[in-house]
Amino acid sequence: MKISGSHQGPSLSRRGVLKGGALLAGGLAAAPVLGACGGGSSGGGGSKRVVVADWGGALVEAEKKYIFEPFSKETGIEVVVAGPPTGAKIKAMVDTGNIEWDLIAGGPGTVLPIGRNYFEPLPDSLLNIPGIDPSYVDKNWLTYYLFSVVMAWNTSVLGAGKKLTGWADFWDTQKFPGRRSLRGADNGVPPDMEFAVLADGVDTKSVYPLDIDRAFRSFGRIKGQVPQWWVSGAQPGQMLVSKQVAATSIFSGRIGELKKKGAPLDFTWNGGMFELASWSVVKGAPNKENAFKLIEYSVRPQVQATVWSKYPNGPANSKALELMDKEFAKTLPSHPANLEVQFLQNSEWWGQNRDTVLKRFQAFAKS
Repeated sequence: MKISGSHQGPSLSRRGVLKGGALLAGGLAAAPVLGACGGGSSGGGGSKRVVVADWGGALVEAEKKYIFEPFSKETGIEVVVAGPPTGAKIKAMVDTGNIEWDLIAGGPGTVLPIGRNYFEPLPDSLLNIPGIDPSYVDKNWLTYYLFSVVMAWNTSVLGAGKKLTGWADFWDTQKFPGRRSLRGADNGVPPDMEFAVLADGVDTKSVYPLDIDRAFRSFGRIKGQVPQWWVSGAQPGQMLVSKQVAATSIFSGRIGELKKKGAPLDFTWNGGMFELASWSVVKGAPNKENAFKLIEYSVRPQVQATVWSKYPNGPANSKALELMDKEFAKTLPSHPANLEVQFLQNSEWWGQNRDTVLKRFQAFAKS
């Protein structure tokens, strides 16, 4: 059964991307990044603040230091960090007219399930920024970084000289013995359905619309080797290092950091799935003009080069790669050589089918 949904649409096409990677979980209480910046009202026109709903953790700390604080220094606009930006909270704000947030860190995976009517259209000035591929841009979001989910393995468990080259290898527990882990479906995050069909012989260009029955048959073949379906970004790395599993899907930034620390791990970009992390402005945001200014600032090449040199996500602005150390740039999900062997998650398809798939996967995982 192929559940209804579009093929990779023109606004999110892999081909378009190649012309030119969960967000960290955990919330932050609302707090100003630079309390001394501008004291204007919290309302419209003359406001000197912007409230950003973000996901917390080390990612937000990097954004504070290398995006929000320099922006405040340049503009006098105070950046207040809140969150996490859940769809339910955004919907409730707009439905009641009690808008607490201006800008949210999310992307198509946040916008599409609750609907475009809950977000402001972006001004034309943000829709055609040099260095940002059209595939990263939509009237309701602008991507500011990419992140990837890739396959990784513990080299000491898998065996000397052994490497996984694709998801068929990952599924082959006879040739490559050891337990496995894949992303589960808690917290509304889609499970790794795409990898299941790739392991079953589907080409990366033909992943969508996902054949759900085929994916679950594929999951069924490996389920006995999966002690735990991971649901937080830290889990797969912990399971690899502790040798609880020989191989797992994992965020590329996580595996890169573990390798730097000397863990006996390796990974491949081949067959990886990259996703768009984007800014969107909440419908009726009281400080929407300031939000637009912060979006523009965050995708400037030099700003992108600085922040994503400190936290290893892929800059959305390709011009940033030219300003980074060349060898380091090769380790990022948005480097052209790495994009070439990955595919883009189709958030339009997931926006239409998420609830149906999550319910079925949760029943499958418990059975």
